[in-house]
Amino acid sequence: MKFSQKKTKNAAVTAIIVSAAMLLSKFFGMLRDILIAYLYGTESVNAIAFSTASRIPLLFFDIALGTAVTAAFIPIYNEFLQKGEREKAQDFSNKFITLVSIVTLVMVTVGIAFSGTVVRIIAGGLDGEKLSLASGLVKILFPAIFITGVAYCLVGILQSDGEFVIPALISLVSNAFLILYIIIFGDKFGVWGIAVSMLIGWILQIVIQIPPLVKMKYRLKIKNPFGDENIKRVCLLALPIIVSAWVQPINTMININLASGLSGGAAVPALDYANKLYIILVGVFTYTITNLTFPSLSRYAAAHDMESFAETVRKSVKYVIFIIAPVMAGFMLLSTPIISVFYERGAFDASSTRLTSTALFFYSIGMVGFGINEVMNKSFYALQDGKTPMRASVAGICVNIALSVSAVVFVKTGLEGLAFAASVAANIIGFGLLILLSRRVKNIFTKDLFASAVKSIISAVVMCAVVIFVKNALPFANKYLQLFVPAVSGAVVYVVMCVILKSEEFFGILKTVMRKFLKEA
Repeated sequence: MKFSQKKTKNAAVTAIIVSAAMLLSKFFGMLRDILIAYLYGTESVNAIAFSTASRIPLLFFDIALGTAVTAAFIPIYNEFLQKGEREKAQDFSNKFITLVSIVTLVMVTVGIAFSGTVVRIIAGGLDGEKLSLASGLVKILFPAIFITGVAYCLVGILQSDGEFVIPALISLVSNAFLILYIIIFGDKFGVWGIAVSMLIGWILQIVIQIPPLVKMKYRLKIKNPFGDENIKRVCLLALPIIVSAWVQPINTMININLASGLSGGAAVPALDYANKLYIILVGVFTYTITNLTFPSLSRYAAAHDMESFAETVRKSVKYVIFIIAPVMAGFMLLSTPIISVFYERGAFDASSTRLTSTALFFYSIGMVGFGINEVMNKSFYALQDGKTPMRASVAGICVNIALSVSAVVFVKTGLEGLAFAASVAANIIGFGLLILLSRRVKNIFTKDLFASAVKSIISAVVMCAVVIFVKNALPFANKYLQLFVPAVSGAVVYVVMCVILKSEEFFGILKTVMRKFLKEA
């Protein structure tokens, strides 16, 4: 109990710090994308080849390992910590890191050797110079699979020991390095230089985590993982987790494959930019919530404290809906000015804006489902149940494949059909898992959960009405005012509605922030 209290005592303050760190990291990621879009737009050979190549290595990582690196590792690592067996915890983690390193290095070797074949499979619509350039870039970027695998392992160790800030900053470091490179060199060394600097940035994700590991006296060692019973346990837990996490990378793979034949391949970077902007806004809040609650959920599950487990899940879902509902509405209503403000400059012209804003609109439909899916996955993983998310993900993948192929091949809708299919799949999986968890854990669906969701939805609907009115009433064509005036008006109305409806989540955040500032004052 003391261990749990120590871990959760400053959770609210930590949440604010981690949220700020992740916001800063996502801001740098957005700035990186803006600079690359400025250099290459969406229709150039460099844009199409780089957008394709930069996604393939991590796509393979997500399919082969992905969230299983932390989701399967943390519960078992926490078991040792709860028992006070820190030496055994370190021994287990070193064996796990060694295993992940072996698997990822094999993937890197095969990927580099068959880079051309890999690109042709993933992006069948590319040919000629686009295909040749993408294949070359993939060879440079494929080592990211190994680097990311090790970095994720270290994140799991730090988070289990209560260190959340440094893991939240790893993306900032890699993005900052790439931004600095572009500012100094621009397109001097072409897209090849950007690919190399991106790889170096990924290496820095490991480097930044070494100081806190040294501080906690963690010793990284190569250990033989084969034959270890705990490694067998983590592998058995990881397998269904890996399959359940396939939905996002397979959705991405399908989108790249089908999009590579749309608009001369320009649909690939358009979908990429829209998806990244989508992930930045949704991810910063969703991942903050899940990263902070997952260790607690794991401890509650290990202690069979299902009442606290259910309460934590409910709060997570309520905050996801409270935060994402207005963001989703805003992205749908203001998709064109959002893309115009963030990306439309340099090689990224009005044509690129039209393509990307269309993708953003349809991606936004799946925001709430995406957020709930993240919470549900971590909830089931904490229960050491990877099979249920796996089944839900398989169902979502099937829906996405059917809708994507139908949209592009038969209905011929274009890239909007691909984004819509991904959103439908995300909603089916997210809400489906929520229903399944409620059947296993009591008191998930309670009156306060429904009341909270209704308040958030009503507030978002009123906000939409105001945004539409302000947007249509604006007498000027300035793209910045077209975005910020309706957005600020909508945000103010959402806050006012939350006050009127006495939103528990709004006042909870307000009280936490006020306590933090008063304490510092």
